[in-house]
Formats: sequence, structure tokens, C-alpha cells
Amino acid sequence: MSRNRYVGDYRLIESIDGHGRIKTDYEYIGAAYCFAEGAVTARRLLRRALLLCALGWLAFVGALVPLSAASRTLWVSLPFAFAAVPLALMTATLFRTQRTAEPLEHRHADQLENRCPACSFFVALLSGIALAGEGVNLLRRTALLRGDIAFSLGAAVLLSVGLCCHRLWKRLKCRKAE
Repeated sequence: MSRNRYVGDYRLIESIDGHGRIKTDYEYIGAAYCFAEGAVTARRLLRRALLLCALGWLAFVGALVPLSAASRTLWVSLPFAFAAVPLALMTATLFRTQRTAEPLEHRHADQLENRCPACSFFVALLSGIALAGEGVNLLRRTALLRGDIAFSLGAAVLLSVGLCCHRLWKRLKCRKAE
């Protein structure tokens, strides 16, 4: 993946301000993108995805607050902790896209179509691994605490959030505007 992937989509504009300093600004000259199913449907789906992300953050924090054996087990706590990274990337992309009006820039459409499905997949995968590790702890008869119920519920909710968000991306496709 190139660092300067969208450089050709922008033009630099230099102007002189009132104090005689050169001010550099940019202008988007790339292709315009719009949602394939329409702006109204896309805004509704984006709000739904943001609500799911908020639910995912509540489940994530709620699972880590109480003292549990899962938080002291490395193969359970590490995948669950790393699930915060794709959840944060997905939430940030959704906030950015929610604030942007149509037509979308190439980088916004690209992030919505490529980054978000991968992030939701990894949220579901990592929280599923943590939930499976909690099941292994249960089978090994590890001394479980009351916080393990909250951890298991939080991991299950985060898993379902990742799966529900993954289903939403099929309807949030972007296409070049005409």
C-alpha cells in the first residue's frame, strides 16, 4: 500500500495573504463518488453502523472493568485487547464519512469499502478468539470469577457487533458519480 496513494487527486494552490506570506491550500480534483443505494439509505446505514460501534465500545469497556480470570489469562485477554484497534479504525472512518457530504472523495470511498469490512472482520475474529479462550478456561476448570460472566457477555456482544457491521458493508457500496 502506497503512502501517497491519493496525491494525484489533489492540486496545490498557492496564494499570498495580507501579510505577504505564501499560503498553500489544496483542491480536490479527483473523481467524485456517491453511494450506490442513495444518500438517504446510506446515512441511515451509517447511523446504524455508528450505533453498533458505540455498543461495541460499551461492551469492550464493560468486559474489562470487573475483575475476571479472563483478564489474567494471556491467550484470552490479548486478542480481546487487540480488538480495540480495528474497532477504533472503523469508528473513526464512520465518523469521518458521516460528517462528509456527497459527493465523496476517492479516499473516503476507498476507506469505507476496503478498511471497514476488514476492520469488522477482525473485530469479530479477535473477540471470537477471546470468547473461545474463555470457553477453554471453562473446560480446563480454571477458577472463574464473577467478572468472567461480564467478560463473556462483552466478548459475545463485540463478536455480534463485528458480524452485524460486516453485513452492513455490502449495502454501503460507493460508485463514481456521473
